[in-house]
Amino acid sequence: MAERLSIIDAEENLYISISNPEKQALATTHGIAHNPGSNRDLPGIIFFNRVGDEVGGIYYDGADEENFAGITFDQQKNDQIMAIMKDEYQVDGEWKRWYGMFFRERSDSIRVEKLYNQFVERTKSMTKAEKDTEYLKFKKYLDSEINVYRMFLGREESKNTGLFIYDSKGNERIKIYVDEFDNTRFEIFDKNGVKQTIGH
Repeated sequence: MAERLSIIDAEENLYISISNPEKQALATTHGIAHNPGSNRDLPGIIFFNRVGDEVGGIYYDGADEENFAGITFDQQKNDQIMAIMKDEYQVDGEWKRWYGMFFRERSDSIRVEKLYNQFVERTKSMTKAEKDTEYLKFKKYLDSEINVYRMFLGREESKNTGLFIYDSKGNERIKIYVDEFDNTRFEIFDKNGVKQTIGH
């Protein structure tokens, strides 16, 4: 019986962490934790390269009303750029589901951990409620400017199943899918989100 299994080399550098949520290894760059003193709270397997960078992992968790899992792959010195994920959760007794493969675009010159450290410093004197509000703004900024979606292949919560392609600003540009009523759809949008007419 073990709470965490760490695969290390002769110099005790961590390569793989297999853990319960309470003992899971933190994200690192050059072996330095991004947010020391915090808890990751995520069971699964986390992978690290030979210079101490986290490079992705396999995670899973859930309860009676929610279940989620994923396999992620990180960009060099950055966060995930490719992932296979799924999430299932209940709303008013009805199950909502989405699952598929994601691709993101991330800047080589902007490090998420640096932005996060700045966020922690900026909000350290705030109340928990204020921090939660600021974090939602911070996360929205990351997803629209730093961690931009480029493609999703899978099933949306709306039950549309297909291929969804975004531009470098995160705007949805091409949708090829089958909707929940089994109708086939092919839609193209300009950079302002205006649907374009498809010629014959």
